[in-house]
Amino acid sequence: MSTASQQPLPMIPPRTKRRALRGALAALCASLALSAPSATRAADCFAQLTANPRWSCSAELSSGTSVTYCLNLAQASGSGAFRSFDMVTTGPFPRTCTCGAKGKGVNAAYNTASTYQCFDEGSSTAEFGRVTAKRIVGQTLNVSADVRTTFVCQPDPSCVVPMP
Repeated sequence: MSTASQQPLPMIPPRTKRRALRGALAALCASLALSAPSATRAADCFAQLTANPRWSCSAELSSGTSVTYCLNLAQASGSGAFRSFDMVTTGPFPRTCTCGAKGKGVNAAYNTASTYQCFDEGSSTAEFGRVTAKRIVGQTLNVSADVRTTFVCQPDPSCVVPMP
């Protein structure tokens, strides 16, 4: 076979190649996301807390002191956007919490995010965090004692806080 009879391939501009590759990559990512098992998708914070209701935590206080404590899911009330739940830490220090929202304004889907916020009225402490199946990461602000903390928690079925 003679190479002289073969036609050269048409030149494809680099910009067109990049667009085609980006489109193919986007389609692949979308198909992988749709085919992923639902267990790997992010759940709202309450679903993760229900799956692991007891946690062992370590915190660094703004004073430089380190503390360890237990955090337990206590009870829930309401449903949908108006669901709230109680958590209690070693002390016991109860707090009322809700999961964060996804979206904004009229399109916000409340109680659907992996983030959460809590308030402990007795100690004027606000807590904010993110829950996954394997850990909670967050921070607190205690206004009455002028103390801030950052903390990390891991599931621990043996970490039990007596209910107040």
